[in-house]
Amino acid sequence: MDDSGWDQHIRPVGSGGAAEAIARRLSELIGARMLVAGDRFPAEKALAEKFGVATMTVRQSIAVLREEGLVETRRGARGGTFVVDNVLHRIKEMAGLRPYTASQVEELSAWRQAISGEASARAAQRADADAHARLRELAARTHQTLPNADDYRTADAALHLYIAELSGSQRLLEAEQGIQSELTHLLAAHPGSVEARSTPGQMHEPLTQAIVSGDPDQARKEFGIHAQATADMCLIFSRDKA
Repeated sequence: MDDSGWDQHIRPVGSGGAAEAIARRLSELIGARMLVAGDRFPAEKALAEKFGVATMTVRQSIAVLREEGLVETRRGARGGTFVVDNVLHRIKEMAGLRPYTASQVEELSAWRQAISGEASARAAQRADADAHARLRELAARTHQTLPNADDYRTADAALHLYIAELSGSQRLLEAEQGIQSELTHLLAAHPGSVEARSTPGQMHEPLTQAIVSGDPDQARKEFGIHAQATADMCLIFSRDKA
């Protein structure tokens, strides 16, 4: 993520529990695949300014992420704090320690349909020709990455985050980032097979076509089908593992 991305996705936090809040926010950006393996954090002082806190507070937050195995700090001229190379493997390990229950999967699906469904409807009303082209490009990328679960997760998150961006609502975008972070943890333990990721409900063409067609009701409906297909895949996978 470049400097403009950091400015867009970070806001000042309150003083109470600031270190914990910052750690959660940074972890969320990693989970949402906005920060990927090898990405470098801004300097602690610069990051503290973005969050509106003291440098020591940011240092404490980064220490939490380092303890969780999500980032590493390197010394020297090219040093700094970086997302670890095996971050998705680490997320899988964490997901194994705190597996989702069936009720949690269903609750996440309901949250997705409320937030992401509305974002899809608003995107259908607001997206222009350039956005349509970018949307098709991102949807095609999800299809290309189907054989690799990790690459697919990154491409899938990018598509849904872009749809939320097209909604024009900062709150919907921030909520979508939280959703995508949760999905990364959920799907780390429930990746499914290529066949499962290729079911009609999982594919993105009907959703993107509804947005491109400017049909908000159909976009909301198609997203609901998509979200339910993901939930069903996770629930079946859980039963198979039981």
